[in-house]
Amino acid sequence: MSGTDDVDRASALAAADDEIARLRRLVGPHEHSYDDLRSEVAAAQQAVRDAEAANGQLRAEITELRIELRRARQDQYHLWKLVARPQRLLRALRQSAE
Repeated sequence: MSGTDDVDRASALAAADDEIARLRRLVGPHEHSYDDLRSEVAAAQQAVRDAEAANGQLRAEITELRIELRRARQDQYHLWKLVARPQRLLRALRQSAE
């Protein structure tokens, strides 16, 4: 059994060495290049999260502004009903009385 375990370990080590060589060909000759890439990916992911959060905040502000605009238009309409419409009615009554 120990003979097969040694062979399995040797093949696992060889596979690991092959994988390390493949990664070094992709990344570069030094592990710090790989670490730099990992930190760059982490920074990019954080930037994406920050941008998404800012986007959410802007959407919330737009929604708030739309609600405020709708209320302002309602207030404007109600003011028109209270002020402008009665004046038109009074003008029409005065003209019909003359």
